[in-house]
Amino acid sequence: MKKLLFTSLSAMLLLLAIGSPAQAQNGMTGTVKDQNGHVVAGAAVAIQSVQTRVRQTTTTDRDGAFSFRLPAGAYSLSVLADGFAAAEQSVQLSNSNVNNIAVTLEVGESHATVTAEMGQRQEKVNVPQAINVISSEAILERATSVLAQAGEEEAGLNFQRTSPTIGAIVIRGLTGKNVVNFVDGVRSTNGAQRGGINTFFNLNEPTNLQSIEVLRGPSSAQYGSDSLAGTVNLVTKTAAYGFDKPEFHGEFTPGFSTADRAYSSSGLVSYGTKRFGGYISLAGRKIGDVRTADGNDTHSAVLRFLGLPSKTLYDRSPGTGFKQYGGAIRLNYAPRDDQQIIFHYQRSQQDDGKRFDQLLGGDGNLIADLRNLMLD
Repeated sequence: MKKLLFTSLSAMLLLLAIGSPAQAQNGMTGTVKDQNGHVVAGAAVAIQSVQTRVRQTTTTDRDGAFSFRLPAGAYSLSVLADGFAAAEQSVQLSNSNVNNIAVTLEVGESHATVTAEMGQRQEKVNVPQAINVISSEAILERATSVLAQAGEEEAGLNFQRTSPTIGAIVIRGLTGKNVVNFVDGVRSTNGAQRGGINTFFNLNEPTNLQSIEVLRGPSSAQYGSDSLAGTVNLVTKTAAYGFDKPEFHGEFTPGFSTADRAYSSSGLVSYGTKRFGGYISLAGRKIGDVRTADGNDTHSAVLRFLGLPSKTLYDRSPGTGFKQYGGAIRLNYAPRDDQQIIFHYQRSQQDDGKRFDQLLGGDGNLIADLRNLMLD
């Protein structure tokens, strides 16, 4: 396979969301308490518009109270405090003041919200179907080589791959054309694709994702006829802005795996002002061959029955190593409180992967190498 080029609306998005004229600012107040009813001072409180993603932050005072001045709309409120799990809830702000929002912090439990569609957010407990929300921390822990590994250890999910590089999340035993994939609410697959594994799913960079939201079960009326097994939505990291003063932020994530002697690194630099935010991210990984015990494949018949080295006839453990690298750029600009322009572009490439079903030839195709497999 010499070269594959995949162009998707989810990879390069220019969105202009225009609403009604600028709205008046309204007051919103609340209190943060622990599970025993005691106030929590110094908690970090952040509120973000669901539609424009403009973000404001503050901290609770000695009485556990906080306040914001915001236009009417739908918001996501999140609270972080030392010693407590993160809490997140949806807030609908009308043209009148919203007072006495009560936030309870618990130990060892997080309240998650999911993005049902672009510009909408709903609390997980209020969604009637079964949902898996895979956090960015879980993605980094599981996806040591490819993104589809994030589906491991999740109820109703698994991952399947036909090569070290090609694979996808399996929902209730179904994959391929029976699972619809979105990136930030924008469709990246359709029912006309090949019936097997999704060739390009793993080209999405794991370190660039904020979360993976999986809706288990058919939702054809809402997401299309190919949502027979379920729906997967990849939520990319958002450029934070809405600050009173310009701020720079950054991330650096190194990684190493002993099983295949793989190493990786990724970096992200962001900049945010009152109405503008953006970031640039770069990532790369080199996956080595999976090492077998003493260099022998224990499933080989010549080793099991004859006691000979597994490579006597042929090598049943071909090279599993490959390289993946790429980057992304995202720009958010809010001309008004009810208006936003988003530009998002990402590129990723895999080299030196192999298709296991073509290693020994078949159907006249003797080429197993995958080169220049690209998402652009």
